[in-house]
Amino acid sequence: MHVTLLCGLVALASPGPWEPTPSPDLPPPASDAPAETPAATPSPAPATSPGVAAPAPAATPVVTPAAAPRAAAQVTPATPATPPPSKWAPRWEAARMAEDPITADGRTKWRPGVGLEVASASGRFSLAFNAFMQLQASVLHVPGQPGTDQGPGPAEHTDLTLQFRRARVWLSGNVFTKNIKYRIALTFAPAELGFKDGVPHRSPILDWFFTFDRFRDFTLVVGQYKVPYNHQRMNKITSLQFVDRSLANNEFTFDRDIGLDLRSKDIAGLGKLRYYLGVYLGDGIAKYGPSNFGLMYLGRFEVLPFGQYDDLEESDLDRSMKPRMLIGGAYGFIDRDPHDTHGFAGAIPADGGLTSTHNATADLSFRIAGFSLDSAFFWRNGWRIPGNAVDLMGQPLTPVAARNGIGYFAQAGYLIPYTPLELGVRYGGSRGIAARHGTSLPDQTEVGGVVNVFFARHFLKLQLDYLRLYSSAFTGAMDQVRLQLQATF
Repeated sequence: MHVTLLCGLVALASPGPWEPTPSPDLPPPASDAPAETPAATPSPAPATSPGVAAPAPAATPVVTPAAAPRAAAQVTPATPATPPPSKWAPRWEAARMAEDPITADGRTKWRPGVGLEVASASGRFSLAFNAFMQLQASVLHVPGQPGTDQGPGPAEHTDLTLQFRRARVWLSGNVFTKNIKYRIALTFAPAELGFKDGVPHRSPILDWFFTFDRFRDFTLVVGQYKVPYNHQRMNKITSLQFVDRSLANNEFTFDRDIGLDLRSKDIAGLGKLRYYLGVYLGDGIAKYGPSNFGLMYLGRFEVLPFGQYDDLEESDLDRSMKPRMLIGGAYGFIDRDPHDTHGFAGAIPADGGLTSTHNATADLSFRIAGFSLDSAFFWRNGWRIPGNAVDLMGQPLTPVAARNGIGYFAQAGYLIPYTPLELGVRYGGSRGIAARHGTSLPDQTEVGGVVNVFFARHFLKLQLDYLRLYSSAFTGAMDQVRLQLQATF
């Protein structure tokens, strides 16, 4: 059954029986003998007898200008057109971001932020290797908390942390045809591996999926990857404006899961519409083992009024005078999630119960001339299914209500002309809404700013941000300062 399914997927993605798909990035496969048209093939001279004059030679075939580029394309890979650099960008940026060929034919090259790329002559196989790290120093001041029994609670304190916040390796490319793509992301950061007492509690596999994109309007993605629910989570982790995503995103996002979806990044070729429809296991990536049939269902739709652009970068490093905008919305239902919130940050409830939730979000992204604006609104309403865990006395543990409520954030940034400097601000938070099933979501608020220095755009940058954090779980505000160096190889 597994072999049959695999063969079916290969057939779905392949344009023909083992025919490589033409690609604008790679030349068509070269045969042993280049094909020529009959008109361009000179006829052999007829045999003549001694003393007999030879007939006049046939006219030399004329090679049309249209044939020359085709012949050249058999040897030299086509280079995709790139927009001219903005006049507002630093003068050295274009040269620093240029790709660096390793071989003469250009099939092996180094691209900043993308890494080492290798492709076969036919273009049927390719591999890109990339790695990045985020070295982060953070200082967090936490006020004292009152005790629950009239006694003193945790004392006021300030914590210093220096860590590899993220350290990952990426592998990506295509196999058999240009329409079967793959991507693998592995993490080596202790924070992401869930180290506790020196022992990792999470798998190093973050992403491992295949994309079958022969049909523009019905692209299939299958494996483990980021669920396309809210836009900020879909953004590249290396291309964030602040040191990390918003508080609201961390609370309401779906993060990663195992499943599949159908999508189109350009419905009907209009350049302005996208959709995603997916079904996932519903357990996230922090829990492995047997599961029930409580799955997660997702639908997302996006509108790009001014056309396609790279919307997965939060800063407007292109500094184009042309406006770019994305408006998106999504709905997701999670049936019997083992976490209190879905994804990486979700905790397993102490009573061992499950949580079912309705989820909705709407988001906006806008770019023009170095200015960027991103915002989102989240809503969640769910109910708990009690577990069978008991306390030391053998009594069932009281279930905690679902984390029902709303979340929101808005952030904006501006790149100072002719410099690699960006200034940004953010405001956001969450509010618990009890409604019918109660809530355990605290009221939270964040407000702050960021200064970014782009040495090579997002691929080599230094970030310094400050956030003032408020929570109904604390009597005062928390202050957080983070300094992060990010390097992508």
